[in-house]
Amino acid sequence: MADGTMTNTLNITCAEDIAPLEKEWRELEMLPQCSIHQSYRWCRAWSENDKRPLFIVGRFTAGAFEGRIAFILPLSIRTVGPLRIASYLGGAFNNLNFGLFHPDFIAVAAPGTMQDVVEQIREIVDVVDLLLLERHPETWRGLTHPFSALPHFEDQNNSFQVSLGEDFETVVRRGNAKRRRKKFRSSVKRLEAFGGYDYVQAATLEEARALLDCFYEQKAARFDLKGIPDVFAFQSVQELFKDLAAASFEEKRKPLEMHAIRLRVDGRPIAIAGLSVKDGHVICQFSSFESGETEIVSPGDLLFYHMIKNACESGKELFDFGVGDELFKRNWCDGETKLYDCVIALTVTGRAGAVAVAGLTHAKRIIKANPRLFTLARKARMALHRKAE
Repeated sequence: MADGTMTNTLNITCAEDIAPLEKEWRELEMLPQCSIHQSYRWCRAWSENDKRPLFIVGRFTAGAFEGRIAFILPLSIRTVGPLRIASYLGGAFNNLNFGLFHPDFIAVAAPGTMQDVVEQIREIVDVVDLLLLERHPETWRGLTHPFSALPHFEDQNNSFQVSLGEDFETVVRRGNAKRRRKKFRSSVKRLEAFGGYDYVQAATLEEARALLDCFYEQKAARFDLKGIPDVFAFQSVQELFKDLAAASFEEKRKPLEMHAIRLRVDGRPIAIAGLSVKDGHVICQFSSFESGETEIVSPGDLLFYHMIKNACESGKELFDFGVGDELFKRNWCDGETKLYDCVIALTVTGRAGAVAVAGLTHAKRIIKANPRLFTLARKARMALHRKAE
């Protein structure tokens, strides 16, 4: 297959049901470049709670892999004003997307090839104005993302990682090791006044669900304090994460493991995090900590110390803090991945929408890069949130 000839060697179809794709989907997700956010179990959970899922499937029609899947785009359709936008299942809850692509497809994904793919999608998809494929790294695990061959722009958020290829002491020595150890000892000592603590990973589904319920409470309080809408407040979202937690007790790839710092005296979790684990890649999906008297011990920082140590000792390669620039992430991370968005107009209406989406993302990136503007934006958001209450 050569650049510009993909229309002769690829057939693209659409589906609304994920189940018939399971066998081939799971084969593709085994590839190291596939993100947990495009794994079968993650996407199945989201599709079952989605009113308009859409799966765009490309199959090889020639060569050694004739009839096999070349790629799958697991999407969700939402309406924004006059625009019908299709983006990845999971949306804002996805920290990094690579998608499901056969290596042979990636090898030929030059600009001409990808234009052919877009033209085929445009011909068969009549329920979408705009494809919004967000949070792609240009390269991941040594492979170039196929949609990097098309026009794309930088997302407003980057992803932050710490490499774990060595023992934990080596990881600790990166950066300010003395300060890191001092802070750890201080947290441990201060927790002695509360009766001590345990670092735990949920060992049963019941325990995982209990930690999730506590997380929702902690996060709601923190969001309210900051004047941020609570994205976890919806019952459907809460049940979905409980479903993903259940899957972690059934599958080798763990969509959602629950970890916590728990007080020994009463078993109360004062810091909670949800991790996704695929092969050697650990992604922090969310975290929270208790407001009040225990804040002085920095329970969130203590939890990350233990989780990173645990990831090292269990042979993981990468601990990913996910998107969003925070000081506690930079204190650990030795890697930062730029993420990109690809906006593809499928209709005339979509063309206008593509310009608007690109402009909005550019504006957000400028605001986040300027501390003064970002502070003003946060204050304005908090004021609007208080007014809406």
